[in-house]
Amino acid sequence: MTTPVEQCACCGAVISNPGRIDLTVPLPDGAKPSAETNPNAAFLRVSTGRTFVRCQLPVSLSGGITLMYLTWMEIGEEDLQRASSAWRDPAWVELVLHGTLANDLKPWTTPTYGAHVMATVRSMDEPLTIVNSDHVAIRRVLAETWDRDLVLNWFPDPLPVAIRARVGKHWSVERGEGMAAGLNEGGWRFAAPGRSVFVDVLTDAQLRPPGEFLGELLDRAPQIPHDQVLVTSTADDVTHAFWLETEVDGRPQHDFYAHVVRQGSALSLGVFHSDPDDHRWAMHVLRSVRHHG
Repeated sequence: MTTPVEQCACCGAVISNPGRIDLTVPLPDGAKPSAETNPNAAFLRVSTGRTFVRCQLPVSLSGGITLMYLTWMEIGEEDLQRASSAWRDPAWVELVLHGTLANDLKPWTTPTYGAHVMATVRSMDEPLTIVNSDHVAIRRVLAETWDRDLVLNWFPDPLPVAIRARVGKHWSVERGEGMAAGLNEGGWRFAAPGRSVFVDVLTDAQLRPPGEFLGELLDRAPQIPHDQVLVTSTADDVTHAFWLETEVDGRPQHDFYAHVVRQGSALSLGVFHSDPDDHRWAMHVLRSVRHHG
């Protein structure tokens, strides 16, 4: 059987969709790690005597993706004994536990710590799954489908999917699959082995036409052969890009610089890669730039 492959309309690059992204919360909020605590365990007792069980909290994201939080639920000692006795036993699939969520979860601004939840077992080889709550935010988390870009942008670690990252109020660009995110002197930096992207938004208080503003931005740019320059324009903006080969620590590096300029604002892009074949990827990053109203 052949599995359909989704491709980007910009450049034909394959778009991954793993279907499920697991996100592990190491410990209950406020719990301090010690020699006795194991964040990978199914059950946990901390030094204060409080007891917890590992639970899954599924969050449906747009694009058919499930974000699976592996979080903690606080339960009583009697329930802990009952759950630990049933673990890896046929009785596990019949287990139902009530407790309180032991973590505040992003990106929801309403505190989720302490929410009363109910968890059941869906599969013999899985942790308990939270299926119900009297907490308004948790009920929404369980019932609604959330924008994957909005949710996943909260997490700077590399993700198995590409997402759209907002840069400033009006711009966005793709943060590629497997790229970690971080701030760099006020702008964004996305990085993966052999690849990095620097993104910033520049403003023009004079509100000059895009071409005039672009001229100022390129005032100190190096002279580049015509076959290493791209210029396109629409009714609203002008895009200018150039690329060249440099050397970093004695090794060749490929630098790709671009500006997408509108009246009063520009997105500045620096894309750097070690593999010359990644030029196509650099163009893809540029073509992913969007302006939002």
